[in-house]
Amino acid sequence: MPASSITHRSAKSWHKISILVDLRMSEAVAAYLADLTGTGLEITAPEKDWTNTDGSFPTETITAYIPIGPEESDKKAAAKEIAQLRQFLANVRHVFPDCPAPVFHTEIILEEDWGEKWKRFFTSFQITPTLTIKPSWEAAGAPEPDGKKKKAVIEMDPGLAFGTGHHASTRLALLLLEGLFQGKGKQLETILDVGTGSGILAMACGLFGAKEVLALDNDPDAVEAARQNIFRNRLEGRITVSGREVSSVKAGFDLAVANITHDILADLAKLLTGLIKPQGFLVLSGILKGEQEHSIGEIYANHGLAFIKSLAEDEWAALLLQKP
Repeated sequence: MPASSITHRSAKSWHKISILVDLRMSEAVAAYLADLTGTGLEITAPEKDWTNTDGSFPTETITAYIPIGPEESDKKAAAKEIAQLRQFLANVRHVFPDCPAPVFHTEIILEEDWGEKWKRFFTSFQITPTLTIKPSWEAAGAPEPDGKKKKAVIEMDPGLAFGTGHHASTRLALLLLEGLFQGKGKQLETILDVGTGSGILAMACGLFGAKEVLALDNDPDAVEAARQNIFRNRLEGRITVSGREVSSVKAGFDLAVANITHDILADLAKLLTGLIKPQGFLVLSGILKGEQEHSIGEIYANHGLAFIKSLAEDEWAALLLQKP
């Protein structure tokens, strides 16, 4: 069903928050913003009109979204969070006196404009050597020439969920999953995807050969978008989407994947470790490389998981771990 026909709640809007920061204070600002919003962040190189005038310091842009509910009390709560963020940015200058002040920008994103914004910027692209992502409104491409290995295609519409596959954390997780299925495919029948969003990782596992995938998300919009995408790709026989809590899931998965944030992954370490079988695998993404990468590796090692490999792109990292 189209996004406009979702009736389980009133229409949403968001404060889109973008903060241009010196790299030296980026981690502190990102951690505060993630805690304030309770959602994932996007961290990218700045847009052209955001660059500092003389190029004297390396920067990146941190982007997050604060939902604005329909009630007046919701609007006041969102405004309070914006004010708290502004105060934090003012205070952080005292901790990093040699850094220029962060550049703060916010705009209102209306739900009715969301789909049209995606359609302007979301086009087909190859995300891994064997997988292509195609928006639902784009015509199918030409078939692969004879003798050339056919790429799997995920046709999708992000709907009201965040996630088209363009973010580095998604690509890294998919690359680890693709390599794992190529080498261990027959051993990977039951999969758990925690924080599925629009369902990309779950669908990829289905296309790579998994027989049964459970995709979880606590956002009703994400659950709805993932269900639509799974149906669109004729994977409903392999993939179940649910808004249930991960703590209610029974153990016994060959593989679990979670593309979330460092702090949530840290909190879920014991639970995720217990949900996979002996010799099972865990793919973790949504982690900043460096300190966060090492932190997550140590936390899961303390729960008995062995490090297999990691991949990195820009400032992001993803880890592949295995249970003894």
